[in-house]
Amino acid sequence: MLTFGTYNLWNLDLPRTAVQKERYGLLVEVIRSLDVDVLAVQEILGDTPRSAEAVLRRLADDTGMDCAAVRPYAYDSAPIPALASSQHTFHTALMWRQGIEPVTGGWRAYHGGPDFWHSMATVILDVGAARPVKFCSFHGDPFIPQRRLWENYRVRSVFRTGEAGMIGADWNQISADRRPDGSFYDPDPYTAQDHDDLLYQVKWNPDPDATPVADRDPAEVLRWRGTLTDTAAALDVSWEPSCGHMPDNWGERRIDTVRVTRHLLPSLRAHRTVRTPATLAASDHLPALVDFEPVAITHLGEQR
Repeated sequence: MLTFGTYNLWNLDLPRTAVQKERYGLLVEVIRSLDVDVLAVQEILGDTPRSAEAVLRRLADDTGMDCAAVRPYAYDSAPIPALASSQHTFHTALMWRQGIEPVTGGWRAYHGGPDFWHSMATVILDVGAARPVKFCSFHGDPFIPQRRLWENYRVRSVFRTGEAGMIGADWNQISADRRPDGSFYDPDPYTAQDHDDLLYQVKWNPDPDATPVADRDPAEVLRWRGTLTDTAAALDVSWEPSCGHMPDNWGERRIDTVRVTRHLLPSLRAHRTVRTPATLAASDHLPALVDFEPVAITHLGEQR
Protein backbone atom coordinates (compact mmCIF):
# COMPACT_ATOMS: atom_id res chain seq x y z
CA MET A 1 0.00 0.00 0.00
CA LEU A 2 1.34 3.45 -0.93
CA THR A 3 0.15 6.96 -0.09
CA PHE A 4 0.06 10.01 -2.34
CA GLY A 5 -0.81 13.40 -0.93
CA THR A 6 -1.20 17.05 -1.78
CA TYR A 7 -0.37 19.96 0.52
CA ASN A 8 -0.45 23.73 0.01
CA LEU A 9 2.37 24.98 2.25
CA TRP A 10 1.10 28.57 2.63
CA ASN A 11 3.84 30.91 1.39
CA LEU A 12 6.77 28.71 2.38
CA ASP A 13 10.10 30.51 2.08
CA LEU A 14 13.44 29.83 3.74
CA PRO A 15 12.77 30.61 7.41
CA ARG A 16 14.62 33.60 8.80
CA THR A 17 12.65 35.00 11.73
CA ALA A 18 11.77 33.14 14.92
CA VAL A 19 8.10 32.96 13.86
CA GLN A 20 9.01 31.61 10.43
CA LYS A 21 11.37 29.03 11.94
CA GLU A 22 8.67 27.86 14.32
CA ARG A 23 6.13 27.37 11.54
CA TYR A 24 8.71 25.72 9.28
CA GLY A 25 9.49 23.26 12.04
CA LEU A 26 5.78 22.53 12.40
CA LEU A 27 5.45 21.90 8.66
CA VAL A 28 8.38 19.50 8.76
CA GLU A 29 6.77 17.71 11.70
CA VAL A 30 3.45 17.49 9.84
CA ILE A 31 4.99 16.14 6.63
CA ARG A 32 6.98 13.53 8.53
CA SER A 33 3.83 12.45 10.36
CA LEU A 34 1.90 12.04 7.10
CA ASP A 35 4.20 9.12 6.18
CA VAL A 36 3.54 9.64 2.47
CA ASP A 37 5.35 7.96 -0.39
CA VAL A 38 4.82 10.84 -2.83
CA LEU A 39 3.76 14.39 -1.97
CA ALA A 40 2.63 17.20 -4.26
CA VAL A 41 3.25 20.63 -2.73
CA GLN A 42 2.19 24.13 -3.70
CA GLU A 43 3.21 27.65 -2.64
CA ILE A 44 6.95 27.13 -2.45
CA LEU A 45 8.10 30.76 -2.48
CA GLY A 46 10.96 32.24 -4.46
CA ASP A 47 11.62 35.39 -6.44
CA THR A 48 13.48 33.17 -8.90
CA PRO A 49 13.32 29.46 -9.71
CA ARG A 50 16.77 29.06 -8.16
CA SER A 51 15.68 30.51 -4.82
CA ALA A 52 12.54 28.34 -4.81
CA GLU A 53 14.67 25.26 -5.52
CA ALA A 54 16.70 26.05 -2.40
CA VAL A 55 13.51 25.96 -0.33
CA LEU A 56 12.48 22.64 -1.87
CA ARG A 57 15.90 21.05 -1.31
CA ARG A 58 15.92 22.07 2.34
CA LEU A 59 12.36 20.84 2.90
CA ALA A 60 13.15 17.49 1.27
CA ASP A 61 16.30 17.10 3.35
CA ASP A 62 14.56 18.00 6.61
CA THR A 63 11.63 15.64 5.97
CA GLY A 64 13.84 12.76 4.77
CA MET A 65 12.41 12.81 1.26
CA ASP A 66 13.87 13.02 -2.25
CA CYS A 67 13.15 15.67 -4.88
CA ALA A 68 15.82 14.97 -7.52
CA ALA A 69 14.18 14.24 -10.87
CA VAL A 70 15.97 13.12 -14.02
CA ARG A 71 16.03 15.44 -17.00
CA PRO A 72 14.21 14.29 -20.14
CA TYR A 73 17.27 14.26 -22.38
CA ALA A 74 19.71 11.36 -22.58
CA TYR A 75 22.63 13.73 -23.15
CA ASP A 76 21.82 15.69 -19.98
CA SER A 77 20.91 13.25 -17.21
CA ALA A 78 22.00 15.42 -14.28
CA PRO A 79 19.36 15.44 -11.51
CA ILE A 80 17.22 18.54 -11.17
CA PRO A 81 14.90 19.62 -8.33
CA ALA A 82 11.32 18.60 -9.17
CA LEU A 83 9.98 22.15 -9.14
CA ALA A 84 7.96 24.04 -11.73
CA SER A 85 8.31 27.80 -11.60
CA SER A 86 5.52 30.33 -11.63
CA GLN A 87 5.32 33.69 -13.36
CA HIS A 88 4.75 34.98 -9.83
CA THR A 89 6.48 33.89 -6.63
CA PHE A 90 4.43 30.71 -5.98
CA HIS A 91 5.90 27.45 -7.30
CA THR A 92 4.77 23.81 -7.38
CA ALA A 93 6.90 20.76 -6.65
CA LEU A 94 7.00 17.05 -5.87
CA MET A 95 8.83 15.00 -3.24
CA TRP A 96 8.96 11.24 -2.75
CA ARG A 97 10.19 8.66 -0.30
CA GLN A 98 13.85 7.70 -0.43
CA GLY A 99 14.20 4.53 -2.50
CA ILE A 100 11.48 5.35 -5.03
CA GLU A 101 13.20 5.84 -8.37
CA PRO A 102 12.36 8.55 -10.90
CA VAL A 103 12.18 7.28 -14.46
CA THR A 104 14.81 8.71 -16.78
CA GLY A 105 13.15 11.24 -19.04
CA GLY A 106 10.01 11.29 -16.88
CA TRP A 107 10.41 14.81 -15.52
CA ARG A 108 8.64 17.82 -17.03
CA ALA A 109 7.92 21.28 -15.67
CA TYR A 110 5.00 23.26 -17.06
CA HIS A 111 6.05 26.74 -16.01
CA GLY A 112 3.77 29.69 -15.45
CA GLY A 113 3.14 31.92 -18.43
CA PRO A 114 1.71 30.38 -21.60
CA ASP A 115 0.02 27.44 -19.89
CA PHE A 116 -0.65 28.40 -16.29
CA TRP A 117 -1.06 31.27 -13.85
CA HIS A 118 1.00 29.26 -11.37
CA SER A 119 2.60 26.05 -12.70
CA MET A 120 2.46 22.26 -12.86
CA ALA A 121 5.26 19.81 -12.01
CA THR A 122 5.14 16.25 -13.35
CA VAL A 123 7.42 13.28 -12.72
CA ILE A 124 7.16 9.61 -13.61
CA LEU A 125 8.13 7.30 -10.75
CA ASP A 126 8.65 3.56 -10.41
CA VAL A 127 6.40 2.67 -7.46
CA GLY A 128 6.26 -1.08 -8.02
CA ALA A 129 3.19 -1.08 -10.25
CA ALA A 130 2.86 -2.94 -13.56
CA ARG A 131 4.32 0.17 -15.14
CA PRO A 132 5.57 3.56 -13.88
CA VAL A 133 3.04 6.13 -12.71
CA LYS A 134 2.98 9.85 -13.51
CA PHE A 135 2.57 12.12 -10.46
CA CYS A 136 1.70 15.79 -10.76
CA SER A 137 1.49 18.89 -8.57
CA PHE A 138 -0.68 21.76 -9.77
CA HIS A 139 -1.96 25.10 -8.50
CA GLY A 140 -4.95 26.66 -10.25
CA ASP A 141 -5.64 30.28 -11.10
CA PRO A 142 -7.20 32.00 -8.06
CA PHE A 143 -8.98 34.81 -9.88
CA ILE A 144 -10.31 34.01 -13.34
CA PRO A 145 -12.88 31.23 -13.87
CA GLN A 146 -12.36 31.32 -17.64
CA ARG A 147 -8.63 30.85 -17.20
CA ARG A 148 -9.21 27.93 -14.84
CA LEU A 149 -11.22 26.36 -17.65
CA TRP A 150 -8.34 26.85 -20.10
CA GLU A 151 -5.82 25.59 -17.55
CA ASN A 152 -7.81 22.42 -16.92
CA TYR A 153 -7.84 21.64 -20.62
CA ARG A 154 -4.05 21.77 -20.41
CA VAL A 155 -3.96 19.66 -17.23
CA ARG A 156 -6.14 17.05 -18.92
CA SER A 157 -3.90 17.00 -21.98
CA VAL A 158 -0.99 15.69 -19.89
CA PHE A 159 -2.83 12.36 -19.71
CA ARG A 160 -4.21 12.24 -23.24
CA THR A 161 -1.89 9.39 -24.29
CA GLY A 162 -3.47 7.07 -21.74
CA GLU A 163 -0.79 7.25 -19.07
CA ALA A 164 -1.67 6.09 -15.57
CA GLY A 165 -1.36 9.06 -13.29
CA MET A 166 -2.30 10.97 -10.15
CA ILE A 167 -2.44 14.72 -9.66
CA GLY A 168 -2.58 16.55 -6.35
CA ALA A 169 -3.53 20.19 -6.41
CA ASP A 170 -4.90 23.33 -4.90
CA TRP A 171 -7.45 23.63 -7.69
CA ASN A 172 -8.87 26.96 -6.49
CA GLN A 173 -12.28 25.64 -7.58
CA ILE A 174 -15.13 23.44 -6.42
CA SER A 175 -15.28 19.89 -7.77
CA ALA A 176 -17.96 18.80 -10.23
CA ASP A 177 -17.71 15.10 -9.35
CA ARG A 178 -20.85 13.27 -8.25
CA ARG A 179 -21.89 10.86 -5.56
CA PRO A 180 -23.45 7.53 -6.57
CA ASP A 181 -26.92 9.13 -6.38
CA GLY A 182 -25.90 11.77 -8.96
CA SER A 183 -25.69 14.72 -6.56
CA PHE A 184 -22.59 16.89 -6.41
CA TYR A 185 -20.03 15.56 -3.95
CA ASP A 186 -19.15 19.13 -2.95
CA PRO A 187 -21.99 21.37 -1.77
CA ASP A 188 -21.97 24.88 -3.21
CA PRO A 189 -20.32 27.06 -0.52
CA TYR A 190 -21.14 30.34 -2.22
CA THR A 191 -24.95 30.48 -2.39
CA ALA A 192 -25.28 32.12 1.04
CA GLN A 193 -22.28 34.45 0.69
CA ASP A 194 -22.25 38.15 -0.15
CA HIS A 195 -18.87 39.77 -0.84
CA ASP A 196 -16.98 41.26 -3.78
CA ASP A 197 -14.55 38.35 -4.13
CA LEU A 198 -17.36 36.02 -5.19
CA LEU A 199 -16.76 37.27 -8.72
CA TYR A 200 -13.65 35.06 -8.90
CA GLN A 201 -15.44 31.80 -8.08
CA VAL A 202 -19.01 31.94 -9.35
CA LYS A 203 -20.70 31.92 -12.72
CA TRP A 204 -20.94 35.37 -14.17
CA ASN A 205 -24.29 37.05 -13.69
CA PRO A 206 -24.67 40.78 -14.33
CA ASP A 207 -27.47 40.91 -11.76
CA PRO A 208 -25.74 41.72 -8.44
CA ASP A 209 -28.78 40.44 -6.54
CA ALA A 210 -28.78 37.00 -8.17
CA THR A 211 -27.94 33.97 -6.04
CA PRO A 212 -24.23 33.15 -6.47
CA VAL A 213 -23.59 29.77 -8.11
CA ALA A 214 -20.18 28.08 -8.07
CA ASP A 215 -18.56 27.81 -11.49
CA ARG A 216 -17.94 24.07 -11.88
CA ASP A 217 -17.27 24.13 -15.62
CA PRO A 218 -13.46 23.89 -15.21
CA ALA A 219 -13.85 20.80 -13.05
CA GLU A 220 -16.23 19.24 -15.58
CA VAL A 221 -13.37 19.33 -18.10
CA LEU A 222 -11.24 17.23 -15.76
CA ARG A 223 -13.85 14.52 -15.13
CA TRP A 224 -15.10 14.29 -18.74
CA ARG A 225 -15.13 10.63 -19.88
CA GLY A 226 -13.41 9.61 -16.66
CA THR A 227 -10.06 11.18 -17.53
CA LEU A 228 -9.35 12.52 -14.03
CA THR A 229 -11.63 11.48 -11.17
CA ASP A 230 -11.70 13.07 -7.71
CA THR A 231 -10.68 10.32 -5.29
CA ALA A 232 -12.90 11.55 -2.46
CA ALA A 233 -15.96 11.27 -4.70
CA ALA A 234 -14.80 7.97 -6.22
CA LEU A 235 -14.61 6.41 -2.76
CA ASP A 236 -17.69 8.34 -1.56
CA VAL A 237 -16.02 9.23 1.74
CA SER A 238 -17.52 11.67 4.23
CA TRP A 239 -17.13 15.26 3.07
CA GLU A 240 -14.42 17.32 4.78
CA PRO A 241 -13.21 20.86 4.02
CA SER A 242 -9.59 21.37 3.07
CA CYS A 243 -9.45 25.07 3.92
CA GLY A 244 -11.43 27.83 5.61
CA HIS A 245 -10.18 27.11 9.13
CA MET A 246 -8.33 30.43 9.07
CA PRO A 247 -10.32 33.66 8.63
CA ASP A 248 -11.16 34.53 5.03
CA ASN A 249 -14.16 35.52 2.92
CA TRP A 250 -14.89 32.06 1.65
CA GLY A 251 -15.61 29.92 4.68
CA GLU A 252 -15.06 26.17 4.72
CA ARG A 253 -14.69 24.55 1.31
CA ARG A 254 -12.79 21.73 -0.37
CA ILE A 255 -10.40 22.87 -3.08
CA ASP A 256 -7.44 20.57 -2.32
CA THR A 257 -7.76 17.01 -3.55
CA VAL A 258 -6.25 14.23 -5.62
CA ARG A 259 -7.49 13.16 -9.05
CA VAL A 260 -6.53 9.93 -10.80
CA THR A 261 -6.79 8.45 -14.26
CA ARG A 262 -9.21 5.60 -14.85
CA HIS A 263 -6.39 3.05 -14.63
CA LEU A 264 -5.84 3.88 -10.96
CA LEU A 265 -9.47 3.73 -9.85
CA PRO A 266 -9.28 -0.02 -9.01
CA SER A 267 -6.20 0.65 -6.87
CA LEU A 268 -7.82 3.23 -4.55
CA ARG A 269 -8.27 2.16 -0.94
CA ALA A 270 -8.82 5.34 1.12
CA HIS A 271 -9.04 9.12 0.91
CA ARG A 272 -8.70 11.39 3.91
CA THR A 273 -8.15 15.03 4.83
CA VAL A 274 -5.73 15.36 7.73
CA ARG A 275 -7.30 17.66 10.30
CA THR A 276 -5.21 17.83 13.49
CA PRO A 277 -4.09 20.67 15.78
CA ALA A 278 -0.73 20.63 13.97
CA THR A 279 -2.16 20.80 10.43
CA LEU A 280 -4.66 23.49 11.45
CA ALA A 281 -1.78 25.64 12.73
CA ALA A 282 0.83 24.89 10.06
CA SER A 283 -1.02 26.09 6.94
CA ASP A 284 -4.26 27.63 5.71
CA HIS A 285 -4.80 24.40 3.72
CA LEU A 286 -5.01 20.84 5.04
CA PRO A 287 -3.21 17.85 3.49
CA ALA A 288 -5.35 15.48 1.44
CA LEU A 289 -4.07 11.90 1.20
CA VAL A 290 -4.94 8.88 -0.92
CA ASP A 291 -3.94 5.28 -0.21
CA PHE A 292 -3.58 3.06 -3.26
CA GLU A 293 -2.35 -0.44 -4.02
CA PRO A 294 0.13 -0.47 -6.94
CA VAL A 295 -0.53 -4.09 -7.91
CA ALA A 296 -4.20 -3.19 -8.50
CA ILE A 297 -3.43 -0.57 -11.15
CA THR A 298 -4.92 -1.83 -14.41
CA HIS A 299 -2.98 -2.13 -17.61
CA LEU A 300 -3.44 0.65 -20.09
CA GLY A 301 -6.18 0.09 -22.59
CA GLU A 302 -7.19 1.85 -25.75
CA GLN A 303 -7.55 5.62 -25.49
CA ARG A 304 -11.19 6.60 -25.35
